[in-house]
Amino acid sequence: MASQAGPGPVHVVLGEDTYLAEQAVERILDASIGEDRREGLSSLDGDEERWEDVVSTARTGSLFVSRRAIVVRRADHLDGDEAKLAAYVSDPAPGVTLVLVAGKPDRRRNPWKKLLGQATVHDASPRKGRALRSYVEEELRARGLRLEPQAFEDLLGEVGQDLRRLLGEVDKLEAYAGGRREISADDVAAVLGRGLGQPLYRLSDGFAGRETAGCLELLERLLDDGEEGLRILSALHRALRQVRGARAMREARKPRAEIGARLLPAHMQFKLDALLEATRRWSEPDLRKALGALGRADARLKRGADSAATLVAAVVESCPTSPPRGQ
Repeated sequence: MASQAGPGPVHVVLGEDTYLAEQAVERILDASIGEDRREGLSSLDGDEERWEDVVSTARTGSLFVSRRAIVVRRADHLDGDEAKLAAYVSDPAPGVTLVLVAGKPDRRRNPWKKLLGQATVHDASPRKGRALRSYVEEELRARGLRLEPQAFEDLLGEVGQDLRRLLGEVDKLEAYAGGRREISADDVAAVLGRGLGQPLYRLSDGFAGRETAGCLELLERLLDDGEEGLRILSALHRALRQVRGARAMREARKPRAEIGARLLPAHMQFKLDALLEATRRWSEPDLRKALGALGRADARLKRGADSAATLVAAVVESCPTSPPRGQ
């Protein structure tokens, strides 16, 4: 799928990520009409116009500028005379750049089937998983910034996969760093707010990965911050349930996408690789033993036992060692 932003006559910005769509539109406009857009830019809405209206606007000349751009947002809502659009794409108006922004058009039907074969297409589909990481890493490199690995994980874990929000938080981190190029986990915590959610999800991830030493450090921090023992226990239990479910689905040869959709919320799909890796660190007997340890800890906490001692014992009993990768 093309992604160049040259001043071709017809462009389609295709996908549901509004941040990527607007970035693509800006690149096209910069290349086609430059920064002064007072006379050269027309904006239309697919909910209010028809194909013949778009073509008419494109064919109508201007006395004031030689280059014009027409941006049609929600273009997948356009209806009307599709033949006029087909004729326009074959013979576009000179000096005019037509930009159609479409979230989810029906690509199997005209005019989109024909249009997507003739126009310059820009991908604005939501980035997920590794693609999301790569996009944010590229943005950081362009700014001359580097996030420590844990800082990157904390940022994704707190914000999720909303690219607009992620890059908004990167803006804040850059301003907070005040010229420093290295962004630490403490910087992320300070900017996003050192809430209880951050170490809690990190504890869940560490427990799923059988990282005993790291779990005990996070457990101490959570308890020092006043987190309730039963809430911590619930997070550990949920982590094990996810690992057990993913392990069963992997052994049943279920597709990756199905495992992610069943076990992870939409904004946490980037954790799928780590979850699948965690399934290799647990056998079914290990999981039963750990769930038993958590069950006994739950009973003790509800009888008023000391939270620190009970939770430490449960973690150590659940995963006394970190097995080699691939067990």
